[in-house]
Amino acid sequence: MTPSSDPRPTDHAAGTDPRPERAQLADALAQLGPAAPTILPGWDALELLDHLLLRERFWTLQLGGALPGPAGTALTQRKEAALDLPWEQKVALLREGPGRLSPAGRADALTGDLELLIHHEDLRRAQDGWRPRRVTAEVERAAWRGIGVFARLSLRVDARVTLVSPRGGKQVGPRLAEGSLRVHGEVLELLLWVTGRDEVARVQIQGDEAGLAALREGRRGI
Repeated sequence: MTPSSDPRPTDHAAGTDPRPERAQLADALAQLGPAAPTILPGWDALELLDHLLLRERFWTLQLGGALPGPAGTALTQRKEAALDLPWEQKVALLREGPGRLSPAGRADALTGDLELLIHHEDLRRAQDGWRPRRVTAEVERAAWRGIGVFARLSLRVDARVTLVSPRGGKQVGPRLAEGSLRVHGEVLELLLWVTGRDEVARVQIQGDEAGLAALREGRRGI
């Protein structure tokens, strides 16, 4: 997972890739295959794709492992059957997108597919020779708008956190906390940091003693 200046097949070094994030992620999955690593502990590309398909297409089966007794067993079996598909077919389902009744599809429409953006980086940044990519201005605007939503869902740090990007500053976290932090980076890097991707997020963090202690004791991620 070491950054490099060497181009990767999925990089567009001369500029941004104008295609929708879904198309880019589907292409990367098709290219890298089911055994490709991700930065998510215990997940390879197959687990990542199964997660996305459950979220988008088979959301009614997601509770399979949580329900007790025969109902949970039956739901787990249905989930396993739904995901028992060839890799190429799974990628095609992701490329096609969620149905109109999918809760995830409606959520992604509001956030600009930021879930797909984050998971694409989970895949990209686990490959040897990865390097940060430039996203389109439209994607960057959506990420900057949506970063507050993801912070509310995933940021559990008892400090006043100010995110500083080329688009300006944005305060997240509890406003009455004792400590404070300033996190500097590009919008995509800040989005990855907020959601706990410390291993690969390229940010600079400044803070007072209380804020840095709160960061060490807190957590990020869903």
